[in-house]
Amino acid sequence: MICPFCEANLLYKERPNRNCSRCGRRFALEPRSNSLRMSDLRVRRLLEKRTDGGRLKISVNQLGAAALPRTAGKSQSPVVEALGCLWVPLLVGTIMLVVGLSSADMGGFAIAGGILVLIFIIGLSAAAIGGRKQRTTDPLSGFRSLIRNDWTDVYGSLPPGVVDDVPYRTVHVPEGARIALLCPDRAIAAFVVANEIPERYGVVVATEIERLPEGMPVVVLHDASAPGCRLVMRAREELPGRTVIDAGLPPRAVMMTPGAPARRGDKPARDLVQWLRESGTLTKAELDWLARGWTVSLVAIRPARLYAAVTKTVERVAATTRTDPERREAEAVGFLTWPGEAAR
Repeated sequence: MICPFCEANLLYKERPNRNCSRCGRRFALEPRSNSLRMSDLRVRRLLEKRTDGGRLKISVNQLGAAALPRTAGKSQSPVVEALGCLWVPLLVGTIMLVVGLSSADMGGFAIAGGILVLIFIIGLSAAAIGGRKQRTTDPLSGFRSLIRNDWTDVYGSLPPGVVDDVPYRTVHVPEGARIALLCPDRAIAAFVVANEIPERYGVVVATEIERLPEGMPVVVLHDASAPGCRLVMRAREELPGRTVIDAGLPPRAVMMTPGAPARRGDKPARDLVQWLRESGTLTKAELDWLARGWTVSLVAIRPARLYAAVTKTVERVAATTRTDPERREAEAVGFLTWPGEAAR
């Protein structure tokens, strides 16, 4: 790896305990000790791209999303991978079992074959259980630990332009607010606040429906996921008489886009999918995509594109609140047009 300070090309043995043997300075991230192969220089390169050259501030999760492998959502299932590794003991064990059972004096042969088949069954079960745990584990948890612990230990703070979403648990109310933005993802709420969208457009940012102020039109910003789509309907149910605008991310904007950062996790509950189907707000293709467990998180959307989409939405909502209240209902179907190209 390259030393982030003296730019020397260091072998692993030349950087013991994360110390450069040339300049003597300690760096934050050792590529060999983290699954994402992150280094200080790679973080800086990702930061340059994600902050649009320093123009934007981003959350830790948005930076981490750029570090995840693009192919993570398209990898083979652990069960399929296990079949590729375990077919030999299955084949040999089956043959031994059949031969052993067909001959009275080859009981030991049958026992050995049975053991091999049992090994195959145990391996396949372990792969299935491991695959489920892998899908349900937060893929960004390791990156957050690196940045919040190892990086800050060396540099004293988060990388420049990066804000943490952990403290963001309260409603942000700027002076003269006239629009409410609901976003359950604290990392994206922190991104919106850090880039001064609330102050510029009079937007109250909240992460829970119960904390939304009264009397304001509500813009809902959510992942392209079954729970995300459900949030919009829930807001309309719990806020009768209020204008609730679905600002996306809609599944149709990303599910057919080559290179979109889609990830496949656990399938949503059947009753949730059925509820979405009965709502009539999604196409059959969108429902099928969601039912298979596919999602695209807002943190995976390129921050510059997300910033442009959010500001465009609140600008149009602000214009309706100032000029023509009767247009609100007509435009409540959603102002946000998401790009049709890869989001990352």
